[in-house]
Amino acid sequence: MVLELICSLSREESFVTTLLDDIRQSKPYPGRKVPWLSLHNATWPSMEMSKLRSLTISTVNSMPSHLSRCHLLRVLDLQDCNLEYHPSLRFLGNLFHLRYLSLAQTGYTGELPPVDIGKLHTRLPNRLRDLTSLEDLMWARMDSACTVEELGHLTQLRILKVYLRTVDERVCKALVASLGKLHRIQSLIVLMPHGVAVDLEGSLESLSNLSHFCIHDTKSLPTWISPASLVLLSYLEIVVVQVRREDIQVLGKLQALCYPNVRVSGNKKVRDRFMVSPGAFPCVIKCSFYGFTTVPSMFPSGAMPMLEEFRFCNQLEYFSRGEFTADDLALGHLPSLQSVYVLLCSPPRTFFLLMTD
Repeated sequence: MVLELICSLSREESFVTTLLDDIRQSKPYPGRKVPWLSLHNATWPSMEMSKLRSLTISTVNSMPSHLSRCHLLRVLDLQDCNLEYHPSLRFLGNLFHLRYLSLAQTGYTGELPPVDIGKLHTRLPNRLRDLTSLEDLMWARMDSACTVEELGHLTQLRILKVYLRTVDERVCKALVASLGKLHRIQSLIVLMPHGVAVDLEGSLESLSNLSHFCIHDTKSLPTWISPASLVLLSYLEIVVVQVRREDIQVLGKLQALCYPNVRVSGNKKVRDRFMVSPGAFPCVIKCSFYGFTTVPSMFPSGAMPMLEEFRFCNQLEYFSRGEFTADDLALGHLPSLQSVYVLLCSPPRTFFLLMTD
């Protein structure tokens, strides 16, 4: 009954109009002013769109010309529309209130006009630098160093998720240089092609607002990941080829870090034994280390005082040779610990040991 009431009120107030398949459409809606419209496998209805605020379209092969007159449109979601051979989306330049645009899985490769937009989900168009007000760029596929360089012009970015399809020295240097110009960035995810590790060394001093950082894969921990530059970093997920003992000491000094997830890529395991320093990781709540060996008393008194959940992965061969025992973790020094997950790997079989407080 409540659902029926909500649907009835929604129709009366024209809150949202959804058209599913032409066969399910009744008659057109002449004169009806619709602020929120969703089209799925449907042709364009005959309705008044001057008050349209949000438009979601799927499986539509062409854009109607009258969209340029929807001056109040703030949200335009064209995901999954076939725009591979669409000549241009110049009408976007007339949508002065547009704040969200999705062109994901559309195949569109043309230019976008200068538009004051806040969030973009798309395969990157040409002249990305024109979107100077962009704040949110989701899963952008970077095909060249030139495209990566244009990221540096998006100085208002707060959220950036990129996938580097082409990885070479020039692309890596361009990425570091562009990141150095993004002073407002808060969330950053960088993914590489499977099995490819890169070197992202360089000078970065602009990431003081970064709180969420994920990168797969790097050859080593970049030196710009430091307590001095990442003062607000709360979540860190990194897949790295080589982790050094001093890297763990650096991570332990990140004062705002709550969720570190450090993994060694491929079959290369860290044989360099390390120990967490007393007083390290003061705010960590959940921690994951994969591919490490340790020394006795891995967690000395005072380390990770707020840790509630710990995940640890190691090669079973280290246990069989007596190089590592559960006592090496020294879990008794963790006053807030609630659960521990230890994963012992012996390819092609995997053994899982769960210990709960």
